[in-house]
Amino acid sequence: MTESPLYKKKISLNGDSICYGVAYLGGYGKIIAERNSMQYQNIGIAGGTISAETYVKTDGRPRYWISRNIQKMDSDADYAILEGGVNDASLFLDYGTPKLGEITHGYDSALDDTTFYGAFESMLKQLTKRFAGKKIGYIIVHKMAKCFTPECEKDKNFYLAAIECCEKWGVPYLDLTKSVPPFAFFTKDGDPELYALKQQYTKDGDGWHPNEEGYRKYYCDKIEAWLKTL
Repeated sequence: MTESPLYKKKISLNGDSICYGVAYLGGYGKIIAERNSMQYQNIGIAGGTISAETYVKTDGRPRYWISRNIQKMDSDADYAILEGGVNDASLFLDYGTPKLGEITHGYDSALDDTTFYGAFESMLKQLTKRFAGKKIGYIIVHKMAKCFTPECEKDKNFYLAAIECCEKWGVPYLDLTKSVPPFAFFTKDGDPELYALKQQYTKDGDGWHPNEEGYRKYYCDKIEAWLKTL
Protein backbone atom coordinates (compact mmCIF):
# COMPACT_ATOMS: atom_id res chain seq x y z
CA MET A 1 0.00 0.00 0.00
CA THR A 2 2.82 2.41 0.83
CA GLU A 3 4.00 2.19 -2.79
CA SER A 4 0.62 3.33 -4.11
CA PRO A 5 0.53 6.88 -5.54
CA LEU A 6 -2.62 7.36 -3.45
CA TYR A 7 -0.95 6.58 -0.13
CA LYS A 8 -1.57 9.36 2.43
CA LYS A 9 -2.76 11.77 -0.26
CA LYS A 10 -5.90 13.87 0.12
CA ILE A 11 -8.99 13.40 -2.06
CA SER A 12 -12.00 15.71 -2.39
CA LEU A 13 -15.23 14.38 -3.92
CA ASN A 14 -18.31 16.25 -5.11
CA GLY A 15 -21.42 14.65 -6.59
CA ASP A 16 -24.83 13.12 -6.03
CA SER A 17 -26.19 10.21 -3.98
CA ILE A 18 -23.79 7.66 -5.50
CA CYS A 19 -20.89 9.83 -4.35
CA TYR A 20 -22.52 10.63 -1.00
CA GLY A 21 -23.36 7.00 -0.28
CA VAL A 22 -27.07 6.68 0.45
CA ALA A 23 -26.75 2.99 1.27
CA TYR A 24 -23.22 3.21 2.71
CA LEU A 25 -22.31 6.64 4.03
CA GLY A 26 -19.18 8.00 2.39
CA GLY A 27 -19.61 5.71 -0.61
CA TYR A 28 -16.71 4.56 -2.76
CA GLY A 29 -14.59 7.51 -1.61
CA LYS A 30 -14.58 6.39 2.01
CA ILE A 31 -13.61 2.84 1.11
CA ILE A 32 -10.79 3.91 -1.22
CA ALA A 33 -9.51 6.49 1.28
CA GLU A 34 -9.40 3.90 4.07
CA ARG A 35 -7.58 1.41 1.86
CA ASN A 36 -4.85 3.95 1.07
CA SER A 37 -4.61 5.90 4.36
CA MET A 38 -5.89 8.99 2.55
CA GLN A 39 -7.51 12.09 3.97
CA TYR A 40 -10.84 12.59 2.29
CA GLN A 41 -13.54 15.20 1.93
CA ASN A 42 -16.92 14.26 0.49
CA ILE A 43 -19.38 17.10 -0.16
CA GLY A 44 -21.71 15.08 -2.37
CA ILE A 45 -25.43 15.36 -1.60
CA ALA A 46 -28.22 12.92 -2.48
CA GLY A 47 -30.34 14.28 -5.32
CA GLY A 48 -27.61 16.62 -6.54
CA THR A 49 -27.63 17.87 -10.12
CA ILE A 50 -24.81 19.31 -12.18
CA SER A 51 -27.05 22.03 -13.62
CA ALA A 52 -28.19 24.85 -11.35
CA GLU A 53 -31.68 26.23 -10.75
CA THR A 54 -33.19 22.74 -10.97
CA TYR A 55 -35.98 22.09 -8.50
CA VAL A 56 -37.99 19.26 -7.01
CA LYS A 57 -41.26 19.72 -8.87
CA THR A 58 -43.53 18.66 -6.00
CA ASP A 59 -42.47 21.29 -3.45
CA GLY A 60 -40.13 23.71 -5.25
CA ARG A 61 -37.22 23.25 -2.84
CA PRO A 62 -33.81 23.77 -4.47
CA ARG A 63 -31.59 20.78 -5.08
CA TYR A 64 -27.86 20.64 -4.43
CA TRP A 65 -26.15 22.09 -7.51
CA ILE A 66 -22.74 20.47 -8.03
CA SER A 67 -21.54 23.11 -10.49
CA ARG A 68 -22.05 25.89 -7.92
CA ASN A 69 -20.17 24.13 -5.15
CA ILE A 70 -16.72 23.60 -6.65
CA GLN A 71 -15.30 26.32 -4.38
CA LYS A 72 -16.31 24.26 -1.33
CA MET A 73 -13.91 21.50 -2.34
CA ASP A 74 -10.71 21.73 -0.30
CA SER A 75 -8.11 23.45 -2.47
CA ASP A 76 -5.25 21.51 -0.87
CA ALA A 77 -6.60 18.17 -2.12
CA ASP A 78 -4.24 16.12 -4.28
CA TYR A 79 -7.20 14.52 -6.09
CA ALA A 80 -10.41 16.38 -6.97
CA ILE A 81 -13.10 14.09 -8.35
CA LEU A 82 -16.57 14.95 -9.65
CA GLU A 83 -19.55 12.69 -10.31
CA GLY A 84 -23.14 13.35 -11.33
CA GLY A 85 -25.49 13.85 -14.25
CA VAL A 86 -27.93 10.99 -13.83
CA ASN A 87 -30.32 13.18 -11.81
CA ASP A 88 -30.23 15.86 -14.50
CA ALA A 89 -31.16 13.25 -17.09
CA SER A 90 -33.88 11.76 -14.90
CA LEU A 91 -35.45 15.17 -14.20
CA PHE A 92 -35.38 15.99 -17.90
CA LEU A 93 -37.32 12.82 -18.66
CA ASP A 94 -39.88 13.54 -15.95
CA TYR A 95 -40.28 17.32 -16.17
CA GLY A 96 -38.38 18.63 -19.21
CA THR A 97 -35.87 20.49 -17.06
CA PRO A 98 -32.95 21.12 -17.06
CA LYS A 99 -32.50 21.79 -20.74
CA LEU A 100 -29.58 20.05 -22.39
CA GLY A 101 -28.31 23.22 -24.07
CA GLU A 102 -25.27 23.31 -26.36
CA ILE A 103 -21.52 23.13 -25.97
CA THR A 104 -19.79 26.49 -26.47
CA HIS A 105 -17.07 27.42 -28.95
CA GLY A 106 -13.75 28.24 -27.32
CA TYR A 107 -12.99 28.59 -23.64
CA ASP A 108 -14.02 32.14 -22.76
CA SER A 109 -17.71 32.12 -23.71
CA ALA A 110 -20.40 33.04 -21.21
CA LEU A 111 -21.77 29.83 -19.66
CA ASP A 112 -25.41 29.30 -18.74
CA ASP A 113 -25.26 26.91 -15.79
CA THR A 114 -29.03 26.38 -15.82
CA THR A 115 -28.46 24.13 -18.86
CA PHE A 116 -26.58 20.85 -18.59
CA TYR A 117 -23.89 21.76 -21.13
CA GLY A 118 -23.35 25.18 -19.58
CA ALA A 119 -23.20 23.84 -16.03
CA PHE A 120 -20.88 21.00 -17.01
CA GLU A 121 -18.47 23.35 -18.77
CA SER A 122 -18.61 25.79 -15.84
CA MET A 123 -17.92 22.94 -13.42
CA LEU A 124 -14.88 21.73 -15.36
CA LYS A 125 -13.55 25.24 -15.90
CA GLN A 126 -13.72 25.93 -12.16
CA LEU A 127 -12.16 22.55 -11.35
CA THR A 128 -9.27 23.11 -13.78
CA LYS A 129 -8.46 26.50 -12.26
CA ARG A 130 -8.95 25.60 -8.58
CA PHE A 131 -6.86 22.45 -8.82
CA ALA A 132 -4.19 23.57 -11.27
CA GLY A 133 -1.39 21.01 -11.28
CA LYS A 134 -3.43 18.52 -9.23
CA LYS A 135 -5.14 15.27 -10.23
CA ILE A 136 -8.70 15.89 -11.43
CA GLY A 137 -11.36 13.70 -13.00
CA TYR A 138 -15.02 12.85 -13.51
CA ILE A 139 -16.86 9.56 -12.90
CA ILE A 140 -19.79 8.34 -15.01
CA VAL A 141 -21.96 6.00 -12.95
CA HIS A 142 -23.61 2.74 -14.08
CA LYS A 143 -26.68 2.90 -16.33
CA MET A 144 -29.77 4.19 -14.54
CA ALA A 145 -31.73 6.91 -16.35
CA LYS A 146 -32.55 6.33 -20.02
CA CYS A 147 -31.06 9.68 -21.11
CA PHE A 148 -27.79 8.94 -19.33
CA THR A 149 -26.82 5.93 -21.42
CA PRO A 150 -24.91 5.55 -24.70
CA GLU A 151 -28.08 4.33 -26.44
CA CYS A 152 -30.27 7.41 -25.91
CA GLU A 153 -31.13 9.71 -28.83
CA LYS A 154 -28.38 12.31 -29.30
CA ASP A 155 -30.61 15.37 -28.83
CA LYS A 156 -31.61 14.05 -25.37
CA ASN A 157 -28.36 12.37 -24.39
CA PHE A 158 -26.84 13.78 -21.20
CA TYR A 159 -24.26 10.98 -21.14
CA LEU A 160 -22.78 11.97 -24.52
CA ALA A 161 -22.86 15.63 -23.48
CA ALA A 162 -20.81 14.84 -20.37
CA ILE A 163 -18.18 13.02 -22.42
CA GLU A 164 -18.07 15.83 -25.00
CA CYS A 165 -17.43 18.39 -22.26
CA CYS A 166 -14.72 16.28 -20.58
CA GLU A 167 -12.92 15.78 -23.88
CA LYS A 168 -13.17 19.47 -24.76
CA TRP A 169 -11.67 20.53 -21.41
CA GLY A 170 -9.13 17.70 -21.23
CA VAL A 171 -10.54 16.27 -18.00
CA PRO A 172 -10.05 12.49 -17.59
CA TYR A 173 -13.20 10.46 -17.05
CA LEU A 174 -14.05 6.94 -15.95
CA ASP A 175 -17.04 5.41 -17.73
CA LEU A 176 -18.66 2.81 -15.49
CA THR A 177 -21.51 2.24 -17.95
CA LYS A 178 -19.05 -0.05 -19.73
CA SER A 179 -17.98 -2.13 -16.73
CA VAL A 180 -20.81 -2.20 -14.16
CA PRO A 181 -24.10 -4.06 -14.77
CA PRO A 182 -27.12 -1.86 -15.58
CA PHE A 183 -28.93 -2.85 -12.39
CA ALA A 184 -31.77 -0.35 -12.80
CA PHE A 185 -32.93 -2.11 -15.97
CA PHE A 186 -33.17 -5.58 -14.42
CA THR A 187 -36.87 -6.17 -13.68
CA LYS A 188 -38.80 -8.56 -11.49
CA ASP A 189 -40.59 -9.91 -14.55
CA GLY A 190 -37.34 -10.42 -16.45
CA ASP A 191 -34.38 -12.73 -15.93
CA PRO A 192 -34.50 -13.91 -12.28
CA GLU A 193 -30.72 -14.20 -11.94
CA LEU A 194 -30.19 -10.62 -13.12
CA TYR A 195 -32.94 -9.42 -10.80
CA ALA A 196 -31.19 -11.23 -7.94
CA LEU A 197 -28.02 -9.22 -8.66
CA LYS A 198 -30.02 -5.99 -8.43
CA GLN A 199 -31.45 -7.10 -5.09
CA GLN A 200 -28.09 -8.12 -3.71
CA TYR A 201 -25.92 -5.17 -4.69
CA THR A 202 -28.19 -2.09 -4.53
CA LYS A 203 -30.17 -0.42 -1.74
CA ASP A 204 -33.42 -2.31 -1.23
CA GLY A 205 -33.04 -3.52 -4.82
CA ASP A 206 -33.61 -0.02 -6.25
CA GLY A 207 -31.03 -0.52 -9.02
CA TRP A 208 -29.60 2.96 -8.42
CA HIS A 209 -27.72 3.08 -5.14
CA PRO A 210 -24.94 0.55 -4.51
CA ASN A 211 -24.83 -0.85 -0.99
CA GLU A 212 -21.48 -1.54 0.66
CA GLU A 213 -21.20 -4.89 -1.09
CA GLY A 214 -22.05 -3.25 -4.42
CA TYR A 215 -19.44 -0.53 -3.99
CA ARG A 216 -16.75 -3.02 -3.08
CA LYS A 217 -17.55 -5.49 -5.87
CA TYR A 218 -18.30 -3.14 -8.78
CA TYR A 219 -17.07 0.38 -8.02
CA CYS A 220 -14.04 0.64 -5.75
CA ASP A 221 -11.43 -1.46 -7.55
CA LYS A 222 -12.19 0.22 -10.87
CA ILE A 223 -12.14 3.74 -9.44
CA GLU A 224 -8.99 3.10 -7.41
CA ALA A 225 -7.13 1.73 -10.44
CA TRP A 226 -8.25 4.75 -12.52
CA LEU A 227 -7.16 7.23 -9.84
CA LYS A 228 -3.67 5.76 -9.97
CA THR A 229 -3.44 6.66 -13.67
CA LEU A 230 -4.26 10.36 -13.26
